[in-house]
Amino acid sequence: MSGELTDVGTGVTLFTAGEVRGTARWFHDTSDVLSIDDDDLEETIAFVNKGGMTFLSPILPDLKAIVCTAGSRESHLAILSRESDVPCVLAAQLSGEVADGDTVVLDLADAETARIGVAAAVTA
Repeated sequence: MSGELTDVGTGVTLFTAGEVRGTARWFHDTSDVLSIDDDDLEETIAFVNKGGMTFLSPILPDLKAIVCTAGSRESHLAILSRESDVPCVLAAQLSGEVADGDTVVLDLADAETARIGVAAAVTA
């Protein structure tokens, strides 16, 4: 990964997409998706836990990428992500913290293993 990044996890790459940079946003349940009011999601990297795969369906095509702590390449989320051409990390194992608003960089260059990093905060 490039720049000042803190490695915070790894996972399974759904398909190679090089480096994907965006803003982290956690989606815990359907209410998080329903609460979106004309949000611009094109720079959003959605983070979901194991139960969150299906409820992202309404917004999935609008997302920059998805990181899920469960799933496989044959899962429902994987199928939807491939169909929508949205980069996805499955079975993510997070060793560090990712908070809403963090700048996240996904290294999806390797066909098997994805690397997840958080960019260092810029201080003035």
